[in-house]
Amino acid sequence: MNIKKNIDNVLNTVGSKAIVVIAVKYANLEQIKTVLNAGATNLGFNTYQQMEEVKKIIDNHVKLHFIGTLQKNKAKKVMALNPALIQSIDSEELCQKINSAAKKSDKIQDILIQVKTDTNKTTGISPPNLEKLLKSADIMSHINILGLMTVHPYSDNPENSRQYFSKMNTYFKKSSKILRNKPKYLSMGMSNDYKIAIEEGANMVRIGSAIFR
Repeated sequence: MNIKKNIDNVLNTVGSKAIVVIAVKYANLEQIKTVLNAGATNLGFNTYQQMEEVKKIIDNHVKLHFIGTLQKNKAKKVMALNPALIQSIDSEELCQKINSAAKKSDKIQDILIQVKTDTNKTTGISPPNLEKLLKSADIMSHINILGLMTVHPYSDNPENSRQYFSKMNTYFKKSSKILRNKPKYLSMGMSNDYKIAIEEGANMVRIGSAIFR
């Protein structure tokens, strides 16, 4: 495993086309330190426990992203860690909890709305309900919707992911007509298909295994 070489390969491939969020779900602290020393500035977490542990060793220039399923009873704990972006918001109730916690902290929390493209998963707002959620969340005073995210069905053939990325790009363009502020980020694509995701409009990708293999 050559983490530095892997990061360089990914960053050189992506270039300025997208923000690379390093997904550290299966990485230990030493590996994460190597990632940081290699110049990573965006880390993605699936649990607040790991996020809390890593926060102790990072500098202020490193941005923390919460990318995993966010249980409603963990919202306050995640908010206490001051994430730059919470990417996995998929219900009005969760929006309200984030908004309430942000209000108490006197901050505006940046979020992405997670759209369901994998029918086998329970997380993500279903596309027919997306507009309603965007409208209700957009008027909440202490959250700022920066765009959309999805966890698409995995396939060994990256080309199979293109259909989901294309649909997400359509939803993203429609959201710009709904939200008060133009959305900035379309977060989709992982280690085996991020190149195709970028071709279909992603400007933020979440990469883990390609870094830590």
